[in-house]
Amino acid sequence: MKLSPTNFRRAWQGLILLLTLAITAGSLLPMASVPSAPGLDKLEHFFCYFALALLGSGIVAPQRLWIVMARSFAFGLALEALQALATATRSADWADVLANGLGVLAAWAIAGGGRAGWARHVEAWLSRGSPS
Repeated sequence: MKLSPTNFRRAWQGLILLLTLAITAGSLLPMASVPSAPGLDKLEHFFCYFALALLGSGIVAPQRLWIVMARSFAFGLALEALQALATATRSADWADVLANGLGVLAAWAIAGGGRAGWARHVEAWLSRGSPS
């Protein structure tokens, strides 16, 4: 089966959607009462938003990269607001917003400089390996 650009784009979008749903669930569902190491929560925030922004950067043109980054950061802000306003078991935390933002900035640093749209290189590599 030959994979088309549309197949790849849908796969990337599906992966981004799954990550978005996982972040949403992890942010809004009641927390387990398992203690974690100090700072681990902030690392989780950093890496989740880093991954989200980096995946998003893979399917956009370089001139639209800022939109992916702004949306990723706004998503984190929205979830923090929802934690404060719509849940009884969660609370908003400015340190989480900072960790989210730093994750987005790290992804921007990697994807910037014309590297946005990197997914097409992965797609080309995968296409060479698939039989026609």
